[in-house]
This record gives sequence, C-alpha cells and structure tokens, in this order.
Amino acid sequence: MRIPEYWSRATTEELDRDGKTASLSCWRWSDKSPEDAHASALDAAKKILRNFLNGEQNNRYAYSDRVLREEVIQRITNPQGELIAAVTQNACGSLVLSTARVMFIDLDFPSVRPGENLRYSLTKWFNKAAQSPDSQRESDARTKLDRFLNDNPLWGARVYRTCAGLRVLATHSLFEPAADSTQTLFESLGTDPLYVRLCKAQASFRARLTPKPWRCGHTSNTIAWPRETDDQQKRFEAWKSTYVELQSEYATCRFLGAIGDGNIHPEVATIIDVHDRTTRCHEPLELA
Repeated sequence: MRIPEYWSRATTEELDRDGKTASLSCWRWSDKSPEDAHASALDAAKKILRNFLNGEQNNRYAYSDRVLREEVIQRITNPQGELIAAVTQNACGSLVLSTARVMFIDLDFPSVRPGENLRYSLTKWFNKAAQSPDSQRESDARTKLDRFLNDNPLWGARVYRTCAGLRVLATHSLFEPAADSTQTLFESLGTDPLYVRLCKAQASFRARLTPKPWRCGHTSNTIAWPRETDDQQKRFEAWKSTYVELQSEYATCRFLGAIGDGNIHPEVATIIDVHDRTTRCHEPLELA
C-alpha cells in the first residue's frame, strides 16, 4: 500500500528570462523521515520550475496516478506486525479504508435518465409491482453478481448497498490490487473505471467509511493535510465538529447479505469488523 508516513512542502525560486523571480511549491512524501520528504519535495519543485521556465511540458499527476495526500487516522496490522490496512481522511473529509489485500469492488449504477422517474410513476398506476429505476438497477447488478458467483463457486462475498450502487467485499481469499488478474476481474464485473485505476496506482483497495459531507448537509473540507498553521488546524477542527454531528443521522452503506462460500479469511474478518462498525451498515439509517 502507498500510505506514506511523512509529507513535506518545499518552495524554490529561480530567475526567469526577464530577470524576474519565479517561485514554485510542491508536496512530496517519504516513509523514511520528515527530512527525506522535504528533500524530495525540494528536488521536485526545482525540477518542475526549471522545466516550466525552459518551456517544457510537466507531467501533472491525475487523481488516480499519484500518492494521495491524506491524514492517517489508524494503521491496522496483523499478528506479525505487517500493515494490512489504514484509515485515512480524504480530501473532502470522509474517512476511507485502504486495504493491502482485502478486495472491495464498487459497482456504481448508471445515472437515471431524464423521464425515467416520470415513466415509472405513470406505470405504477397500472402495475403496482413495477420497479423504480433505482430498484431495477440494483436488481440488474445483483443478477450480474449472482451469475459471476455461480461461475466461481469457490468465491464468497458480502454485498452492501451504497448511495450510488453496490459494494462487494470478497471474503474467501486475498488479492493483489495491481495484478492483471484483479484488473480483469474488475472489468468483467463492470467496476467503476476510476476506482480500477486508483487501486492499481495506490496498490490498495479502498472503501469510504463515512458519508460524503454534502450528502448529510455539510460542505466539503477545504483545509488540506498536512495543516501547516494553528489557524488551519482550528478551522479544520470546527469543520470536523459539525461533520461528526451531522453524519450521526446517516449510514455509508447497508448490509444486504453474504453469498457464496461461507469461509472467511482471517485477514478479511479483521477488515469486516472495522468496515461494518464504522459504516454503520447494520443500522436502519438513510444512506449518504
């Protein structure tokens, strides 16, 4: 997993062709020390600024192609002391679970097209058993998942309903996030392409544990990690206090059931405990 221990921001300056001072700052990470993170940041800042002043194109990191700068809330290890998972706070403020080998699969539903809900309302007058667009999408996704499990009888999985679709947690075995076989599996199940790229780049699987702030009536967090001043920390704590209060009315997903092989790998059992407890998936709450 790419969960760095240290982050540092460095700033460098150089004279441009007109003799004016140009400056640039960037963040970099390290698992060795704060000093190593700062040296890496300074080296990167110098390289990027030099390329810019020379008119060269800098490759910019996309969301799914870089190490994510997130505050580590909890590191989870196995009995041998090996890091198997981490809970971090993402850019918008939600808590996220990253796992080294326990597979989460996101199956987002297609957006409801204009007019679908209206047609459903009209159909409901004549057919009380008609499915809503959302229910139909869930049914289609479950059918596809059931077909996959029937073709793979050694598989076991826990299925959760999220605000945007289904979340599947493989329970029978462990997987390598960046392996070609994992990528092929994702594609065969119709996993969100952004999630697929993110898993490969971060060498981990990810599952959001707490609601998206705007879904529970709050704003996204705007104070990036690391927080560099007391004022930033104070504003973040104020934001967090409101977020914690508002999210108490919501769950992040709802447990629908376990299917397939009932044997659960010991490492998966640890992750299930953290995931289910924090997402509040067994509580009758609105999803966010």
